[in-house]
Amino acid sequence: MTKGLKTGGRIKGTPNKRTQEAMQKLEELGCDPIEGMARIAMDKSNSIELRAKMYSELAPYIFPKRKAMDINSNSDGLTIVIDRGGIKTINTV
Repeated sequence: MTKGLKTGGRIKGTPNKRTQEAMQKLEELGCDPIEGMARIAMDKSNSIELRAKMYSELAPYIFPKRKAMDINSNSDGLTIVIDRGGIKTINTV
């Protein structure tokens, strides 16, 4: 395989066998986990801890997670480091 060039194997984004099996079983049962978590989160008879957990599990499907940012101050000025999944941007102000 040439470095950086994919040859053979599964196409990117194709679920593996276990994932496909799990999705098929859920479909056969008529089970939608996202809907189930939403129903638990909205049911006021459930504890606030459980409801909060369900909302926190659902949130990433709507809002992307924010990346880490470091801000350092020294005699040269302000340095901001933004980590974008392994790529760091350094800005000095």
